Amino acid sequence: MYSCIPCKKWTLIISVLFFLFTISCKNPHKSDLTETALYDTDEFKEFYHKFSTDSVYQMEHIVFPLEGMKSPTDSVLINPESFRWNADDWVLHGEYDDSGDFSRELVAVSGIVFEFISDPTETFTMERRFANLSSGWHLIYYRELGKYK
Repeated sequence: MYSCIPCKKWTLIISVLFFLFTISCKNPHKSDLTETALYDTDEFKEFYHKFSTDSVYQMEHIVFPLEGMKSPTDSVLINPESFRWNADDWVLHGEYDDSGDFSRELVAVSGIVFEFISDPTETFTMERRFANLSSGWHLIYYRELGKYK
């Protein structure tokens, strides 16, 4: 049977180009994969700073009654699954001081920013959760600093 060598070359070249084109369409560029973390956006940073420094703003940006937990030493008689913070009992939160013994970690999952603060041994911990609701960022959960282990 007759076989055309130049035709085979062109078929191979076209096949390789098609393969490369297909792969490049399926794999996003590395720059497309690097997305700014939710807690690193200017919008969240501005909210967080104002939430930490403006008491009126803070109270307006908490979803009361706020789901959460009291420190275990304070909550002997409280069912932790059903505890809610009320505006009347709220103690204002100040700015996080990173010069002390506690460390802070921010994690964004499904549109919620989780803030974890703990001592070096992670014996005493605190957790806050923030969500961007229709009226802006709000604190939606607070677990008081305490020993949970």
